[in-house]
Parts: sequence; C-alpha cells; structure tokens
Amino acid sequence: MATFKAIIKKEKMRSDKTWNVLIRLTHERKIRYISTTMYVTKKDITSGFKIKNQQIIDRCEELIKIYREKIYKLNLELNAIDIDTIAEYLKSSKDDKSGIDFILFAKKWCASHPEIKGMKNYTTALNSFCTFFGRESILCNEITVQKLKEFEEYLSEKKRAQSLYPSVILRLFTEAREYYNDEDNDIIRIKQNLSKYKPKQQNVAEKRALPEETIKTIFTLPYDNKKIKGYTSRHDLAKDCFILSFCLMGMNSADLYNATEFDGEYITYYRTKTKDRRNDNAKMIVRVHPIIQPLVNKYKGKERVFNFYERFSSMADLNRAINIGLKEVGYKIGIDNLQFYAARHSMATIAINKAGINKYIVNEMLCHTDSSMKVTDLYIQKDFTPINEANFKLIEYVFGEK
Repeated sequence: MATFKAIIKKEKMRSDKTWNVLIRLTHERKIRYISTTMYVTKKDITSGFKIKNQQIIDRCEELIKIYREKIYKLNLELNAIDIDTIAEYLKSSKDDKSGIDFILFAKKWCASHPEIKGMKNYTTALNSFCTFFGRESILCNEITVQKLKEFEEYLSEKKRAQSLYPSVILRLFTEAREYYNDEDNDIIRIKQNLSKYKPKQQNVAEKRALPEETIKTIFTLPYDNKKIKGYTSRHDLAKDCFILSFCLMGMNSADLYNATEFDGEYITYYRTKTKDRRNDNAKMIVRVHPIIQPLVNKYKGKERVFNFYERFSSMADLNRAINIGLKEVGYKIGIDNLQFYAARHSMATIAINKAGINKYIVNEMLCHTDSSMKVTDLYIQKDFTPINEANFKLIEYVFGEK
C-alpha cells in the first residue's frame, strides 16, 4: 500500500535559505520524493526539521488527499505497479482546472514594466504574499476578497505594508484579468472579480507629522561634530537634511541628491518620483529662506545643488544614511523610529493646521496634482510665487518669535 508524508531535506537548503516541501511516497519498502510548489523558512520548522507551520501542514494534507484519490482512480492492484510508475503518474496527472499561476504572471509583468516607480515594493509585496500562502505558486482562482482580507490581517503589525501590499496584489490581479480575459469574445479565464475589496487606508500624516516644537528642537540640536572619512557624521547629516527638507517644501532625499539648478535664490528641480508621469515633469521652483542659506552653502556641490552625490553612489544610499542618522537624532529628542519623511508630513500638517495656509496651496507645495484640475492646468502657466510666499510664512511661524 502506498503511503505519503510531507517532509523537507535538511541538506537541501536553497541559496535564499528556504527548503522545498517534498511529499515522500513509500511503496513496497521503496521511497521516492515528489516536489511541491511550497517552501518553508527556518521559522516554519522545528529544531528537528519537522514542519510546524499549520498552514503548510494543512496544504500538504490536502495535496496528499488528492494523491490518494488519484491512486484510487487507477483501479488496479497497486502491488502490481512499481513505485516509479506511481510517482510519474502523480506528477503528470495534473488537474486541468489547476488554473493560471498568478505569481508567474505577476513576475513577468513586473519585469516588463521597469519604468514604474516603486517597483521594489511590487517585488516585496509578492514575496510577502508567497510567505503568507506558504508557497511560491499561487493560482488566480485562489485569490478572493476574503483571502486579501486575511492577508491584510497577516500584515497587521506592519501598518504601511498592510495598506500597500494588498493594493499591489489587487493591481497585479487586475492586470492578469485584463491579460487573460477577452470579454468581447466571451473568453473568461479568470472569473473572480475583486472589485468589492477595498485596501485598508493608512493615515500616514497622523503617524509621521511632528509638532512645530519638535521641529525647532531638531533645528537647535547640537552637532556631534564627528567626521567620517572627512565627511559630516550621519547624525549631523540627518539633522541638516531634515531641516532642509522641511524648509524646502518637503523636498525628499532623491531630489536633494539629483537637483542641479540653483541661481543663488531659487532651486529649480523636477520631482524624481513623479516627473516621468506628469505633463509638467513635476517641476518645482523653491525660494531658499535665509534661515537655511548656511546649510545650502555647507553642502554646496560642484555640479549639482548639493554635494551628496560626491559622497554617496546613489540616492538610495543617501536616504539610508539619513534614516540611520535620524535614529540617533530621535534617541536624543525622545522619538522612536524618526524617519526622513516626517519632515514632509510635518511641513504639510503644520502649514494647514497651525500656519493657516490654504489646503490647495499646500497641495501645490507638495508637488501633488489635483485630478479635478487636470484639464484646467493645461491652460495655465504655473506661477510659483504663491507657494513660496506660503513657505516663507510657514518657516517664520515655526522658527520666528511668537
């Protein structure tokens, strides 16, 4: 009689430190192994290399049940069939209703759209989705509104991921439906419709915005004056970049790194994150307030506005150094996990709630678009004077005498 058991082989660890789950087939005292699409990490197994992840155990039990049913359908005396024939039969007799591999499609789609900003988030979301399922192959017919809600709950301790990752999966699932379905010819290969699923929204501003007193505390925080290979320490770099961002209308690290135009009074740049998908190339012209002129001079670059490109090989390296330094800054002022984007969120929040600046103007300061004004914007030559006047008002509200 053929028997089955889900196992992993300790010595078969892959380069990504995972193990493929195998179904061990035993028949007539002989053993063969059938690979599955499931993978486990160290946290999914015991010290004795037994599978302990209940989700994977349940999935394996379902698969073993299918194998037993397939053997039963052979309607033959199993003792007359050798183990290799049984193993090949189980491997080859796949159900025609197996469906479309969502992960395979998603990876191909991502590879063909390298121009999309934040593609790393797509990859991370897919990896997390596979970890949630406990395998690297997920069929489109397995993705339901309920399953996405369960995925959302699975991410409950990662608030940004809880909002972002399900949104990515929903986008990729929609792309799969668009690719495989031909409604004009009544060809519907993916029947599920996830339109009833609404990704969880995160109130990012509430989480990240700091009061003006904290902004002033960061501004007046003493430097540690340490040097690393002749450069400012990450603590001092982070403090300065945070203030630069706040006072330059929430300018992010990518634009501090890339900006090339400065006439001594105005910095002109094209927002890296959105310039490729906007008709105006996300152009921004920001007047430098005297309070940060010393910082602009301190970090003056030879070929760009700031010299960060001379120290860091990429904008990602700059952003990483800033956030590491902000952990030190945060520790000194009593804020856990202080992040660079807090400067941008604080700028917008204080501008509206405290400095009395119109929300529409703040939207422009953030270099965001108003979907209701897209057509109108095509006819208007943009004037950056209102947002620069508002920015000076904000800076003087925060740093001026009250």
